[in-house]
Amino acid sequence: MFLRKHWIPLSVLLIATAAVSLYSHSETDLLTEAEKLTSTEKYYEAILALEPLLMSEKKSEAQEEALWLAHQLAKKYEPVIQNGYWNSGAAETAFWQKAKAENTPRLNLLVGGDFWAGAMYYFGYDYGFLQRLIDEYPNTPKRPIAEYYLIRKGAVVLGADPATIQAYHAYIQKYEKTGRAEVYMAYRDLAHIHHGIWAALTFPDKSDAGTRHAGFGHGGYYNFIEDPEKEKAAAAAHKAESEKYYVKYHLNPFGLPEDESFQRLKNNEAFGWDFILYGC
Repeated sequence: MFLRKHWIPLSVLLIATAAVSLYSHSETDLLTEAEKLTSTEKYYEAILALEPLLMSEKKSEAQEEALWLAHQLAKKYEPVIQNGYWNSGAAETAFWQKAKAENTPRLNLLVGGDFWAGAMYYFGYDYGFLQRLIDEYPNTPKRPIAEYYLIRKGAVVLGADPATIQAYHAYIQKYEKTGRAEVYMAYRDLAHIHHGIWAALTFPDKSDAGTRHAGFGHGGYYNFIEDPEKEKAAAAAHKAESEKYYVKYHLNPFGLPEDESFQRLKNNEAFGWDFILYGC
């Protein structure tokens, strides 16, 4: 009698429960498949395996995890500039070839913006998955990591403009007491920026920054400098800032790589402008 009276509500409940279970199982399967592809270095295919999760309008823990995983996979592509030249190792992977072949529209759709087109040959991944992550999941525990990388928006070259420097200071002020590894990485970035500016001001005839008129000294970011003595004073101030942040970085407890640039700065070597022109 009870079953006859309540069979419709019970059926609806069972169907709904089964649907939720199936959806959750499907989400888990997608993440598992992406991880399997990752283990065989099929990073491009792994991102595409996450497509149903990334495109879903339903917020879930699985989607939050998918956005983070997609970021890690995309970052495997990120090219690096060394000594003025592209490090082609990452750029020649199957990931790059496949993304290039499809002209990136599918990745643009997944990342939620035009972060790939036009940049594939230069800056590549522009941290769009991280931007989506904090936009859609503002309380994600990954937020401090995302905020650090988004300071540069995926650019390989460190910005030497006042806005970028200010952004690093704001990040440090916000998270310094947490002792996060990203705080020490921000110290290193600031050390490199000031090191680069010092080198550009100190060796204008030797550095590409000087010969290319990259915005230092007369007429550039520091166009307040009107004579050699003021330029020398500005260089000394940037060197002092660089040394301060190198020291902070070298105290990191995370085993981050040692940076020989600090010693080269202390030796007053004609070195460092690469940080603000080519990357670090």
